[in-house]
Amino acid sequence: MLLKKFGILVPLAGVSICAAKTPHDTRKLQVVRRAGPSNAADMANLNGKQQCESYVDATVQSMINQDEFPKVDHIASILDNDQDAKALYDEIKGGIPSIDVRASSNSHNDFGTNDYPDSDPDCWWSMSGCHKPKHADLLSDISRCNQESTWGLTFDDGPYCAHNKLYNFLKKEGIRATLFYIGSNIVNNPYQAQRALVDGHDVCIHTWSHRLMTTLTNEQVFAELYYSAKAVKKIIGVTTSCWRPPQGDVDDRVRYIASALGLRTILWQEDTDDWNVVPDGDLSVSKIDSNYRKIIKKASKESPVVLTHELSSRTMDEFIKMYPEIKKAYNHVAPVSACMNVQHPYPEDITYPTFSQYTSGNWTDQGLPQANQIRANASAVYTPESLSNQKTKGYGFFRA
Repeated sequence: MLLKKFGILVPLAGVSICAAKTPHDTRKLQVVRRAGPSNAADMANLNGKQQCESYVDATVQSMINQDEFPKVDHIASILDNDQDAKALYDEIKGGIPSIDVRASSNSHNDFGTNDYPDSDPDCWWSMSGCHKPKHADLLSDISRCNQESTWGLTFDDGPYCAHNKLYNFLKKEGIRATLFYIGSNIVNNPYQAQRALVDGHDVCIHTWSHRLMTTLTNEQVFAELYYSAKAVKKIIGVTTSCWRPPQGDVDDRVRYIASALGLRTILWQEDTDDWNVVPDGDLSVSKIDSNYRKIIKKASKESPVVLTHELSSRTMDEFIKMYPEIKKAYNHVAPVSACMNVQHPYPEDITYPTFSQYTSGNWTDQGLPQANQIRANASAVYTPESLSNQKTKGYGFFRA
């Protein structure tokens, strides 16, 4: 049985079609039904390729059918029927810094420098590695932990369909991470996405379609962030307050829009380059191991937020393999929330541990949902608040 999802025909969850011999030795189709996952708890119990078999959550499918979200993996724009998004964009657009949209590029490494001033007036990370905005009233990007000898653990590009091996490992080791989820992936893998909150990780966004943000128009930047955060609210159940630009490509124009949507920009100090591992990339496993070890050797000198990826089994296996060396070198491995003593990353009634509670292992989670109870909610309303309002209300990514 096939279901049309985002214009693509995919097998309906729990149904497979196989051929069976008849007594007359002819061939016909026989439908065999399997029990597919019905919630995040079911998904967490699957292994290997089972995790990536298609399934349908009725609530998410209903939202898709009602055009609540842009097309998956396409650059987002404000949907014609979304009056709330239009009103919010109209409210903030007047304050967006007048900075040109950058020329389209597949990689920030391809940006030319001839036409961009050496003074870096826009704090364009791709050109200068700038973390401190040049325009007024914008907060600096987060790239370090302010705790001694601490590895700030972050994973980009999730939720990957087969991430249980990694998440099970993190749970076994008693460590948590800051997860930067792509909006399209949340819609495609809702039960996997829900596990992030169940396990107490930081739920952040990584745009809707993973494009270089400075190459997009103001409206596209807004939509890439808005609909990713909306997916988090309706599918995972919290209002996210953090994001990371793909490939780090951000300037003050993009920062302003993110700030107006209540999203603190989190970059990194160290990069494993694990995304480029073979066979899909160009770097050998030994090279990625070497990249990890270069960071590990700095344990006595820095407390970096480190860029790693939930992109594939290979990238996840790399972290699992290297973790014993990380643990031996660094005093602590922690999510950005713990690094910053952030106990309330969301406005919802959820409390995370302080750094001392997290590192002692002596805390009780407050407000986290159970895996067999968390559900997508089409009626949930995404209501972002600016970073300045968040600070006043006592939540979000601000150093305690």
